[in-house]
Amino acid sequence: MQLEHLDDYVLGTTKDELLCLGAEENQAVSLAMTQQAEFYLDILSYDLDPPIYDTDEFCQQVENLALRSRHSRVRILLHQPQKVVQRGHLLIYLGRRLGSLIQFRQLAPIYQNQVETFMLVDKIAFMHREFRDALRITANFCDGKRVKELTKLFNQYWEDSEPDPNTHFLLL
Repeated sequence: MQLEHLDDYVLGTTKDELLCLGAEENQAVSLAMTQQAEFYLDILSYDLDPPIYDTDEFCQQVENLALRSRHSRVRILLHQPQKVVQRGHLLIYLGRRLGSLIQFRQLAPIYQNQVETFMLVDKIAFMHREFRDALRITANFCDGKRVKELTKLFNQYWEDSEPDPNTHFLLL
């Protein structure tokens, strides 16, 4: 992928599919998508992919999105939230600070063998990785059909999963 042309990709308009092969490209695409997001961000991840999502720039865009509107929604599904909390992650700190504006859930045990990960933005854009241990992703800034399929899957996982107490700040 040519990172210098990423500014030409517009959420909801650019239909070209991208193939990203490394952490730098994944990070750049996730940032470009969240910068353009208006309302929705859903992430399914094993351990919140530190090379992609654990950056100041990405977290700033997630914060902007969460605070943008009362209709904004940020949902994050994790296989191993305890691992992420123990290691530390900027999105966990942000979620604790913003409370209910960012929701975390632990993936239900019946889905723990699921190996794909993805990020969905505004019901129109996606980043999809077939295997959680690889950094090879496909991404598209405008593919409503594919996002609808992934959203259906995400919603099923979300409904069957439980909020994770490790990711919330508790006031005593």
